[in-house]
Amino acid sequence: MKIRTVFLSFARLATGEVLGRIATFTLFAYVSRCFGVQVFGIIALGQTVASYVMVGSDQGLKLIGARLLARNPDLASYVVPVVLKRRAVLTAAAVALGALYAIVGPLPPEATACVLAFDLAVVPYAFALDWVARGLGHFGALSIWRSGVSLVYVALAIVAMRLTLRPIASISGANLLSGVLGAGFLWLLWKVRWSRPPSRALPDSLRTAAAEELRPRRVLALGLSNLLNLVFMNADILLLGAMTTTHEVGRYSAACKPLYIIFMGFWLLTDALYPHLATLEAGARAHSMLLLALASLAALAAAFALLLGLLAPRILTLIYGSTLGAAGLFRILLVALPLDFCFSLLWTVLVSRGHDRPVLYSIAAAASMNIVLNLVFIPRFQAYAAAWATVASYALLFSAVLIYVLRKKVLAEAGIEKREPVPAPAWA
Repeated sequence: MKIRTVFLSFARLATGEVLGRIATFTLFAYVSRCFGVQVFGIIALGQTVASYVMVGSDQGLKLIGARLLARNPDLASYVVPVVLKRRAVLTAAAVALGALYAIVGPLPPEATACVLAFDLAVVPYAFALDWVARGLGHFGALSIWRSGVSLVYVALAIVAMRLTLRPIASISGANLLSGVLGAGFLWLLWKVRWSRPPSRALPDSLRTAAAEELRPRRVLALGLSNLLNLVFMNADILLLGAMTTTHEVGRYSAACKPLYIIFMGFWLLTDALYPHLATLEAGARAHSMLLLALASLAALAAAFALLLGLLAPRILTLIYGSTLGAAGLFRILLVALPLDFCFSLLWTVLVSRGHDRPVLYSIAAAASMNIVLNLVFIPRFQAYAAAWATVASYALLFSAVLIYVLRKKVLAEAGIEKREPVPAPAWA
């Protein structure tokens, strides 16, 4: 693929992602200003539980399906029905478990209805054909879908809140309706433009190879990686909801949201670097350039984090109308900003060169550490415990991959045999 084509695809995806993130961020700012930190925390719990249900409804099927269609678009008539049928079964189980958690799980009572509503909103998401658009290279449509769903969601939620003054019901209903409209948009494109008979008869060997890649064992391996990413990212919010109050959840979420926007921006940059790193000629010069880039990135990120820390109260007040009692939490989490940037760069290098297992093991260790620290310290220190646990887990995660890169000299020698890549970290 030409560099120009890669850049245009990246630009389209980035535009949709940025617009979508800005829209949802605007919604949180509006909620915090008009309804306070407790409602903010309830919505954060609903989104967090829904993110786990989404992972359960997918289990890696979207990644594999998109890859198969990218290799051979003629497989669409075989792959799409298979993926949809399996996702239907997984979604039914995941939504049922999400509903069970909402009803009997360790949640504040006032959050139950919101979690149930966000859980049910996963159903239209599970049947959306965004992965088909990605596999067939329709990045413009994918960008429109991503930004359009978010813009419709935010617009409907704000209008409903102003009319009814019921923030939880308004946001939950808007989330479900925007998901249905987004899925319908992609299905319309599928029926009208993308769904075509194969240009040639598919040989049995091609179907067999596709069926092999869609086997449960391979799908669940990717699902586990996605789950570990998610656990690392937001298990602390669920544990705060289980052991403290929605007020504490709201404070912690308010501190996290601005950082998620920053992390997302850097992830888009590393995503653009991925194909270039995959084909980079290894050698001593490449290894030295990596270490220099890593040191420079660490210094710049530390300076940026220091600046944000000094301006923390002003930044939060500008976004939410007040600090929501989150300025101290925000400053603690900023310690993790250089660690996240440096890990994201090393993650891109490792996975692009085929070193996926060390990444998976590192994420598993960091996620386990994060859970243990939260369980031990949240009852006493509440949201501050979650913040420091995040920093400590990032330190372990970065240290583990850095030691591997230095010991194996990843860019100093030829790449190893390609394996199934670990999905991009959700927090980066």
